[in-house]
Amino acid sequence: MLTFAVALKNKGVPVPEIAKKLTIKAGKNAGKHPSVASLYRALAEDEDAEVDDGLPLRPKPLRIRRPEEPLTPEEIDLRERLQAQPHPNAEIRS
Repeated sequence: MLTFAVALKNKGVPVPEIAKKLTIKAGKNAGKHPSVASLYRALAEDEDAEVDDGLPLRPKPLRIRRPEEPLTPEEIDLRERLQAQPHPNAEIRS
């Protein structure tokens, strides 16, 4: 249903007219037309899903380090970079 709606929108059909052409297939509202607001939301979510920012869809699993374990080289580098940054609440003196 959403693929058809996106195709109609790309052809320039107004969203209220697209909503009249669609029919909900399952659930308690089966056989009815979706609301215009629901269609706008679905189209917006579809546009957001198409944006590829190069980030993975799921976060990388993280292993929680115990305090007694030594730091990895990556953790040491990160600690040094963070400590080198100025504190955001520090006063700037000229």
